[in-house]
Amino acid sequence: MTRKPLLKFVVLAVLGAASLVVAGAWFLRPRPVEVVRAAEGTLPEIVHGPGKVESAIPITVGSRITAVVTQVTVDEGAVVQRGQLLARLDERDVAARVAASQAMLERGRAQLRLAESIERRDRSVQDYLSEAAVEATAAEVAVRRAEVASLEQDLRYAQTQLSFTRIEAPTNGVIVARLAEPGETVAPGSPIVRMVDPSTLQVVARIDETVVGRVEQGQPTSIRLRSGETLPGRVSRISLESDAATRELEVEVAFDRPPERFAIDQEAEVEIHVGDAAGIVVPESALVRQDGRAGVLLVRDGRARFQPLEIGAWADGRIIATKGLHPEDVLVRLPQDVRSGERVRAVEGH
Repeated sequence: MTRKPLLKFVVLAVLGAASLVVAGAWFLRPRPVEVVRAAEGTLPEIVHGPGKVESAIPITVGSRITAVVTQVTVDEGAVVQRGQLLARLDERDVAARVAASQAMLERGRAQLRLAESIERRDRSVQDYLSEAAVEATAAEVAVRRAEVASLEQDLRYAQTQLSFTRIEAPTNGVIVARLAEPGETVAPGSPIVRMVDPSTLQVVARIDETVVGRVEQGQPTSIRLRSGETLPGRVSRISLESDAATRELEVEVAFDRPPERFAIDQEAEVEIHVGDAAGIVVPESALVRQDGRAGVLLVRDGRARFQPLEIGAWADGRIIATKGLHPEDVLVRLPQDVRSGERVRAVEGH
């Protein structure tokens, strides 16, 4: 081998060895990781459950007579006041019955006045009449009075039926369903509209029977509607009957203030604050799973070490570790791409 190629080979070997040394030094360099310290604290204990928006007092406004719908004056979403006209029914048949009853009553009253006049005349000359004749005229008056009373009752009934052709709101509220249209024939009990009083709105949540024992009437809640709106509320009633299939109980949660926009049967999520839990508090972001177990990566002796945990309360992006941690333990804040056993250098977070 000539001198120049040999020199070139030696230089390349030295450079390669130096590169390996530099790469090895970089590989062995501890990885900087942001850490947090475990600390004692408390978190609210929350019981979760899905639910639906309902009205505690649903109101269905329907017909009380058989008639044809001639007008529906409101639509879904309309805000109505007590006594406001909601719909009209065809009143022609009922009005005719009212007129006929009125005419019959007038004739009955005229006949009663005539009978009373004859009775007064007979009594004025009863000394010249037989007792049977006087009693007969008195009996005729009694019959006519009974007829008038019956006719008056018939007229009141017909007038009441006539009033039923005007469908009015029984209370203040919001129309949530329009169930009849002009031209339809409705019978007694047929629904015309369905409405709710927003002050009676609630969410009926389904709570697993394993945790429902911690729920009490009056506990504060957070209600998150499917629309994204979150509103405060309170537990108003707890069912004592469990669903045999789901093993859940219904818990009624009243809104502290009704939502501005809502839909009956709208889905919601309820969080019930059932108390406070004490323990070691760490951020939820520090959690990692290894071999199917939840835990954190502790920083010990310059390395990340997996530590399994038993987790209690979980709220506001933080968790309570009931077992596995001690105060002042240092753990990796974001461990998702850090391996257990990897050399690390702790960097205190801000």
